[in-house]
Amino acid sequence: MRRVRLSALTPLQRARRERILTTTRDQLSNLGYDGINMRDLAAAAEVSPTTLYNLYENKDVLVLSALEEQLTRMGKEAGVQPSAGLDYLLTISRAITRQIVETPRWADAIARLLFQAQPEDPITRTLLTDALKDRQAALTVMQQAGEIDADADPACISRSLMGAAWSTIMLWTKDVITLEALPAEYLRNQLHVLLAAATPKSRRRLARELAHLDKGTVNENSG
Repeated sequence: MRRVRLSALTPLQRARRERILTTTRDQLSNLGYDGINMRDLAAAAEVSPTTLYNLYENKDVLVLSALEEQLTRMGKEAGVQPSAGLDYLLTISRAITRQIVETPRWADAIARLLFQAQPEDPITRTLLTDALKDRQAALTVMQQAGEIDADADPACISRSLMGAAWSTIMLWTKDVITLEALPAEYLRNQLHVLLAAATPKSRRRLARELAHLDKGTVNENSG
């Protein structure tokens, strides 16, 4: 997949790129993956089909680019990096569920694409492999700070966090839990995974987060 540095784009090219990727997310939400047609999408984004194919050689590349742009923006808006440890894990969990609630049809379409993807597919790397690395890095920071057990395996906990995350999303896509219940359910499952390896240093904060959820409140600014 061709990658163009955003800093190399002119303002007009940036605006065109954003228009294409926004249109892609809108059409995926409204029509589903199978309903997206590159020619129709080009018309909706106000570019020629030739331009669209020159920028994104096929539909898979276009959808992945729209997803990666969204994840990058979401990470910037969250304002934290894996080096923030527990703050990163909690903040990114809230950012993910906030995005799902704001754009549920887009999130549902992306989830279904991932569940159908092969291990070597780019969407698997983006949503699983890269995310696992970020969470493992955050857990390593927590371990170095004495917040999870010294003999715990950050890679194993990372996989457990990811398993809890995507199983929660799958339950939502199957209407087992409602969209309104998703944020609390998602964060609760993440907290239970972390509590299993937590030391007293972090256990109190994790328990406090759970208490907020059990009371039906969202602790957006806990520290």
